[in-house]
Amino acid sequence: MSRYSYCKILVANITVDETQRLLSSLCGGAFERRTLTVGEMEIEVRRNPDAQADGVQPDDFVRWPVQIETEPMTPHGETTAVKTVSRILEALWDAQAQAVAACDFEDELPWMGGIQRLRQSDDS
Repeated sequence: MSRYSYCKILVANITVDETQRLLSSLCGGAFERRTLTVGEMEIEVRRNPDAQADGVQPDDFVRWPVQIETEPMTPHGETTAVKTVSRILEALWDAQAQAVAACDFEDELPWMGGIQRLRQSDDS
């Protein structure tokens, strides 16, 4: 396994269904159940099992209600992981959702995977 073999994105201010529609439009594909195949990557969108029932805490992203997981199906998919996850993050931010990626390549993503963006909004 390489550092590009998995990424989890936690999301708030958008539902699972809205996230699936956004990613279908972004990637030009259709979800089968909870999974969208894009090139050599699989993208799964579901409710975060660790989400808090009493609402979203802005700085507690591990408990945000939507969870996206990306996983390459081949070594080529690993080479496109940064580009794919970056596109997903930027689309979510453009849709006014909060999103933070948790993966081994956060340092290669915009806003360090979103954590710097989150910190910036905390400072405001």
